[in-house]
Amino acid sequence: MPAFEYEALDARGKKSKGLITADSELAARRELRGRSMAPLSVRSADGRRAAAAAGDRTSVVDRLRRQDISSRELMLVTRQLASLIGAGMPIAESLGLLARQGGRHNMQRVLMAVRARVSEGDRLSVAMDGFPKSFPAVYRAMIAAGEGAGGLGHVLERLADYLEKEQAVRNRITGALVYPAVLTVVAMGVVTMLMTFVVPRIAEQFTGMGMALPLLTRIMIGLSGALQAGWPFIVAALVILVAGAALALRQAPVRTAFDGLMVRLPLLGAFLRKAEAARFARTMGILIESGAVLPDALRAAARATGNLAIRKRIGQVVTDVESGRGLSDALSSRGRFPALMLFMVAAGERSGALGEMFRRSADQMDQEIDGAITVGLNLLEPGIILVLGVVVVMIVLSILLPILQLNTLALG
Repeated sequence: MPAFEYEALDARGKKSKGLITADSELAARRELRGRSMAPLSVRSADGRRAAAAAGDRTSVVDRLRRQDISSRELMLVTRQLASLIGAGMPIAESLGLLARQGGRHNMQRVLMAVRARVSEGDRLSVAMDGFPKSFPAVYRAMIAAGEGAGGLGHVLERLADYLEKEQAVRNRITGALVYPAVLTVVAMGVVTMLMTFVVPRIAEQFTGMGMALPLLTRIMIGLSGALQAGWPFIVAALVILVAGAALALRQAPVRTAFDGLMVRLPLLGAFLRKAEAARFARTMGILIESGAVLPDALRAAARATGNLAIRKRIGQVVTDVESGRGLSDALSSRGRFPALMLFMVAAGERSGALGEMFRRSADQMDQEIDGAITVGLNLLEPGIILVLGVVVVMIVLSILLPILQLNTLALG
């Protein structure tokens, strides 16, 4: 059934927008009136048909591609789509129902466009290929694997679990960083006030006396003067540095080198390697248990990896596997993968339960990552307080030392 975008006035005269399905535009207007709404405009929302009718297919698709579904929306849509398909509802009807139930207008438009392509005969994964910003490559690969194995509902359930866990970790880290971030901003404000207002006035008093100032005081006065005189240049330099770094990291060779450096750092590097390995193992488990061929699963899992240096290593593993080498041997020879995962992959190859072993290793590594995150966040707050406390103490000492020196001279 075609979908239509509408603008209408409700019973209270408030304008609203949304999507509605009906046999025709006239039927859509009748449906709106049946809901006690006065339609202002009704137009087709199906991506392909609307584009063909307007003779502007490319501009419509390009416009939709720039609209994306957030990670949280994708998680909710995946869970609901899994429930509907698992209950036996057709894919196109499920997509239409999800689009009509609310959410951001962009999300509704993307879902209705995907629904239109599915209604015209495309597979769900193919329909999603037109919207790469809404549906990541690994997401589409998992959907394609589920379609090929005839277990789309099961794959969607696994995908929903995967997305929910990632969202929970992001929410946990974001929530835990709020207080340290506020603390840092307040402390930096206090330090800036001391350096730009208090230290210069104290410096004027002591300079007028002609007394020799302690080294710490001279350093703080110099920093304060540089901050007052050169703050526009400092801000400009920081902006240029950040912008230049961001542009440089968009270049694949630079990003690969940077990512390679990050995973070699002590402590942080080990955490990043384990986090990427857990994501890789989780993705591989879902794909293999969904019926994906091993090389294809490896390629999709590589695209899910955020670290380009590790992604490059997985690409080398794909080459090794396609040349006939065992997966565990290929992973072991490329390095950067935890010993636990390598052991469980080898066990999975021998027992024929590779997907299950990937999933179990991901569960184990996720537990270790959760513990590391807890410890890191617990240490972050006192660490910030300690560092900023030392800075404030140094500033206060630079003020107190000349006063103590002056008192000593007066008493002597």
